[in-house]
Amino acid sequence: MVFAEIAKKRFDLTLKSGLLCAVILVPATALADSTAGESEKPTQVAMTTVPDIDSSFEAGSTEVKPTNQNKAINLSQHIQRKYGVPEYKATQIVQEAMDNGDRHQLEPELILAIIAVESTFKERAVSRVGARGLMQVMPGPHRSKIRDIGGSRALFDPAKNIHIGSRILAGYLDTHSGNLRRALLNYNGSLGLRSSFPDRVMRIYRDLQRATTES
Repeated sequence: MVFAEIAKKRFDLTLKSGLLCAVILVPATALADSTAGESEKPTQVAMTTVPDIDSSFEAGSTEVKPTNQNKAINLSQHIQRKYGVPEYKATQIVQEAMDNGDRHQLEPELILAIIAVESTFKERAVSRVGARGLMQVMPGPHRSKIRDIGGSRALFDPAKNIHIGSRILAGYLDTHSGNLRRALLNYNGSLGLRSSFPDRVMRIYRDLQRATTES
């Protein structure tokens, strides 16, 4: 009888110990599972929310078309022959004219024609009234635009000068509802005056167009 009571007490003690261990172990296991789940979630979110910078850049890049390449070569060669511009400079100026033509919805031949009349492709040209660079941009009337490119000295940089000059011309075309003659007069500062500037630009413009179609 005594032996039976001792055995019963030991059994009860063993059962309570087992239940206690189970109570302790279950939260620890649950916590471990919870922690593992939480550590996995940020990685999954990061993979789905962070944009692929390289792929978006490639998607936005444009490939040079063969027709544009031929046009650029023809224009560059024409400028080299007619105006004595070195090949590397002619190539750069033509490329900037084509890029800004696309950007501002202008014919590159028109941009080049203005350069031919205004500066004969001399990037350091300065007029007696202070117009500067290839497209002879006046710093005073366009102060805010010139500030965007780093000041008036930046007008001697061919790329920046062509960008600003093209932007100014596009603005004048909008002002004059697409009237090219009036836009050119405005660009030259001779609106309301007798000026041969538009005729000279248009003559060279047509000459440059022939250079791209006949070559």
